[in-house]
Amino acid sequence: MPRQFLFDENQIVALFGPNGAGKTTSVRALSGFMRTERVSVSHGTVHLLGKEVTGWEPHRTARLGLGYVPERRKVFGNLSVADNFKASGGLPKGRAFDQAAERVLELFPALRDRLGEQAGRLSGGQQQMLAIARNMIRQPKVLVIDELTLGLHHSFHALLFDALSRIAAEGTSVVVVDESTGLALDVANYCYLIVGGKVRDSGPPEKFRGSELLVAGYVEA
Repeated sequence: MPRQFLFDENQIVALFGPNGAGKTTSVRALSGFMRTERVSVSHGTVHLLGKEVTGWEPHRTARLGLGYVPERRKVFGNLSVADNFKASGGLPKGRAFDQAAERVLELFPALRDRLGEQAGRLSGGQQQMLAIARNMIRQPKVLVIDELTLGLHHSFHALLFDALSRIAAEGTSVVVVDESTGLALDVANYCYLIVGGKVRDSGPPEKFRGSELLVAGYVEA
């Protein structure tokens, strides 16, 4: 069984597995956030966009073209929605920024009327939209999202997965971890099932839909 995750341009890759399987560890290793916790990759290497990025710090992977939305939504609660858009490095300048901001507002129209409002006052679903939007303004080549819908009202689930489809269609590869396996299978191009820190199985969503593979993966240690 392969122990690597592969993804192509315009593709959505979904990672499945039980709690503690290694999904978050995998995406944190890719993003560089393991380094911020003084944790390192002990076996193997991490490659991103043709470069080995093992042990890189988050700002370096971001500069290379990675956008990362961690498990717990990361927005600046005391800043307005509009100022959250600007609170990142590597932003486009001038007219290019305005165009990028307009694209994310088309992606998440619920944010358009909240631009002057403090981000901390948004609902959980709207904060997740903002976290994704902040990354997309930088126009990343790869967007990684850990637990897309965790703790959010079900009314946001389909909206967020639809946004991922649109993001991928516009040229950004997406790696997503989420418990909503049904919706993830609807949008994913390829899937990996992780159990005990290893890839137990992989393939197109049709391989997992209606089968016992995911059930087995989620109940076995």
